[in-house]
Amino acid sequence: MPTIQSTSIFATAPDGAKSPDSITAGNNSIWIEYGDSAKSDGSGGSSTIVQYDLLGTVQNTYTLPGLADGLKVDPATGDVWALQNQDGNSTLTLLDPGTNQVSSPLSYAAPYTYGATSTRGYDDVAFVGQKVFLSYTNPKNPGDPVVQQLTNGTAPFGSLQTTNILRFGDTGTNLVTGETNQPLPVTDPDSLKALPDGSLILTGEGDKAFTIITNPGTTQQSASFLNLPADSTSPDDVIMPTATSGTLYISNQNDNNVLAVRVTDLNTKDLYASVGTAVEQIDPSTGTVTPIITGLNGSHGLLFVPAASAAPDLASVLQNISQDLHQAFANLGSSTGQGGSSGSVGAAPDPSVPSAASIISLVGSDASNALALLLPTAKG
Repeated sequence: MPTIQSTSIFATAPDGAKSPDSITAGNNSIWIEYGDSAKSDGSGGSSTIVQYDLLGTVQNTYTLPGLADGLKVDPATGDVWALQNQDGNSTLTLLDPGTNQVSSPLSYAAPYTYGATSTRGYDDVAFVGQKVFLSYTNPKNPGDPVVQQLTNGTAPFGSLQTTNILRFGDTGTNLVTGETNQPLPVTDPDSLKALPDGSLILTGEGDKAFTIITNPGTTQQSASFLNLPADSTSPDDVIMPTATSGTLYISNQNDNNVLAVRVTDLNTKDLYASVGTAVEQIDPSTGTVTPIITGLNGSHGLLFVPAASAAPDLASVLQNISQDLHQAFANLGSSTGQGGSSGSVGAAPDPSVPSAASIISLVGSDASNALALLLPTAKG
């Protein structure tokens, strides 16, 4: 069972923004999308994208037309992909963190349609190596695509070209019962994530289910699925952790903030999903659901950052300060003549003894890190 070490408010919506949703990480930053009540078919409004450092300080803010429901950092290029208008008139905008440049919105090629009759769109994006995959919303008829591969690759330009890899009506294996050739629960495609083994996981929000696509876009592709209990709340996002400890970032949408929850003892073979008022642990082999974080108010986007990549823990920083001070006083004691001739007047400095300047610099750096960590705690 996971252990919650601490919970704090990582970020609150900036002035004029609201409804935090998608969260992604890259370039030593956390990126959060605020929907701002924009229309999901592109008919009005705009979204706010905020880049934060790992301590929650705002680095950059961007405003994009429409509802930017899908947000991901491409690990191959470092660009941030913002998918706009998942329910019609979809576009893609790329943000370059190195230059702060924002691309013009890219449009999808036929057979995708635009205008008043456009009722489908692209909700999320996932990267597997150099391959790019998209979740495709609102299927109505058997054969309608629900996951596609973007053939433009990781540096798209011009019209966006796609090929289908999963369709409404396709079948797969029920992970709990073992039954094969069962209809996949993909009537409401939503979040799309890459799993640690290179598979894809698609959230079926209205289906209360998850579909896993193994070897996506290859001749060895296969699909399996997991249904949540019938009385469950619809899930919004899901992760499979790459380590047993780290930080879960959760969009607490109705409270207009994003929480940072430090957690240990995660199971790297289980799923963790944002489900209404909770984050739940799900065993894919049994379907067992266990709430691990409760009391949330509209949980949506979910991100996991392993402990090695997360911001330093305050306790460890303070421990470093204590160790540095202890060593400093020990060294200063020996340098003043206690127990040897190194403190004799006129003796050459002992190169093994750090200078006062280096000691002050070292301790000061650790103290600065500690104060930086205390600030977001006080803010929450």
